[in-house]
Amino acid sequence: MKTRSRTRIEKDSLGELAIPADAYFGIQSYRAARNFPISGTQVHPELLASYLKLKRAAARANQAVGALDPKRARAITRAADELLAEKPEELARHFVVDAYQAGAGTSQNMNANEVLANKANELLGHALGAYDPVHPNDHVNMSQSTNDTYPTALRLATLALAGPLVEELDALAEVFAKKARKFDGVLKAARTHLQDAVPIRLGQEFAAYADTVARCARLVDDARTGLRELGIGGSAAGTGINVPKGYGPAIVKELRRAFRDPRLEQARDLRAAMQSQLPVMVYSNALRAAALELTRIVNDLRLLASGPSTGLAELRLPSTQPGSSIMPGKVNPSILEMVNQVLFKVLGNDSGLAFAMQAGQLELNVMMPVMAQLVLESSAIMAKALAQLRLRCVEGIDANRERCRAYAENTTQIATALNPVLGYGRAGELAKEALATGKSVVELVREKKLLTEKQIRSLLDPKKLT
Repeated sequence: MKTRSRTRIEKDSLGELAIPADAYFGIQSYRAARNFPISGTQVHPELLASYLKLKRAAARANQAVGALDPKRARAITRAADELLAEKPEELARHFVVDAYQAGAGTSQNMNANEVLANKANELLGHALGAYDPVHPNDHVNMSQSTNDTYPTALRLATLALAGPLVEELDALAEVFAKKARKFDGVLKAARTHLQDAVPIRLGQEFAAYADTVARCARLVDDARTGLRELGIGGSAAGTGINVPKGYGPAIVKELRRAFRDPRLEQARDLRAAMQSQLPVMVYSNALRAAALELTRIVNDLRLLASGPSTGLAELRLPSTQPGSSIMPGKVNPSILEMVNQVLFKVLGNDSGLAFAMQAGQLELNVMMPVMAQLVLESSAIMAKALAQLRLRCVEGIDANRERCRAYAENTTQIATALNPVLGYGRAGELAKEALATGKSVVELVREKKLLTEKQIRSLLDPKKLT
């Protein structure tokens, strides 16, 4: 943390500390920053934004139910608005707690409380650190606890990042569908077990990719549902201690407005919303499933574009950068390689989140800070990687039509079409002979006069076979 020349003295239950005089954070944030110099990584900006919006909503809800006077409520609201207008790098000056911190996010909650209290007091013309007339605990944290605000902010931040991810999945599916239409007439050989199979159209392969990605988008979209159930109002143990009557409905109303989501609702059981982070895990599992499918598709694209002289070379990828520091003219599938790495990270994050999710005990899961770090990172990097995949790779993919047709006409498994006429055994002999002689199945059928030209055209036309 940067050393500042002027300080102020703050006091808590553990004693006194000198705090930088112009800091919006206070003694509890400062202690946490000194206790946890772990990663040098700030919590995700979306979590900070969600926390500020949540605190603003709480101030308004407390005013609405008569628990907080209008002057303090307006000051907290204005403080939150001004902080939300700051850029992430500016917010980092105020939110100093490392991403890896004390359990449950108590340090993060107090960081928000102190920053908002000091900002509000400054707006009212009072000194930083005096916490009068706005106090971090008594006013900013009124009707709340870390135990209901942190999981609520976590779910809201995840929802905020899930939207762009679903949009990117839908956009990628549409680009695959567009390519499917463009490649519909491109004949090629299908492959099963990485061995030659019957003919297929390249457009059919891409249509299957489009369908899979669209299904992934729906999977992630559906997984957002549980995140809209918020445990806010549960206070310390989900029992609602110190929460005034009407506060729950009032803050949900404010949150719906702040996050522009009319489907947000207070959880049916506030204890369950505190004990269990199942909705976060379900969402992460949806990302995992999507990452696995996308990895498969990306690997296919790399394989189909392998070469260009000694590989399959059925696809031509757009060139994005030189591929070697020593081999002239080499171009690698760099975007696809990047996407693979991001998807591997998403898979790893899901595993880490699973350990954290099951570590909840009794009335609280204290591992929420690492859950937040993992799930928010996954959502953000996955969306950005898919955007680059779409813009810098899939949109520019073209087909090597000549190579594809050659494979389609030379696959020995075109003999499969002869089964109904010649039988499986005779067709198998032809396929074996084709491999041994290097002749195509069609050539052998003609040589042996097993079928008329009309039958050949009817049975062995690759386009008809697909």
